[in-house]
Amino acid sequence: MKNSEEPATRPAVTVGILLLSHGPLADALRETVGVLEPEQSEPVGALSLAWDEAPESASDRLQKAIAKADRGRGVVLLTDMFGGTPSNLALAFLQKGRIEIVTGVNLPMVMKARALAREGKDPSEMARTLVEKGRRAIVAAGELMETEKRPT
Repeated sequence: MKNSEEPATRPAVTVGILLLSHGPLADALRETVGVLEPEQSEPVGALSLAWDEAPESASDRLQKAIAKADRGRGVVLLTDMFGGTPSNLALAFLQKGRIEIVTGVNLPMVMKARALAREGKDPSEMARTLVEKGRRAIVAAGELMETEKRPT
């Protein structure tokens, strides 16, 4: 019998998260999230493409990384920028509702992705939420400070 004070159970299978970037950015984001949230158990995969890597080789590595990240409910790929090689390669793997791609990754998005996976969200819902989270995380500090100093 379940104790009423126990936390809600998380889904047995969650959506996989895969970071994909030019150079070492994906690895650096994964490492940073691991340091900031070491207690969180949602793994984040990372694939950093070499600057001179042939597209065929990169695509093969991406296919393997997606397969490794997929734990049965699909994968959300977070790429560094729309139109770049990583996002262009990822588009070949796009499967609505199963493999979703969000471009313009930032650290708050990665942290939110882990939380959404723990909550059992599906890839499409995660992608929509991450786009909004990423946008809200971008702030011009000077403008923010000006607004706070203005008398009401």
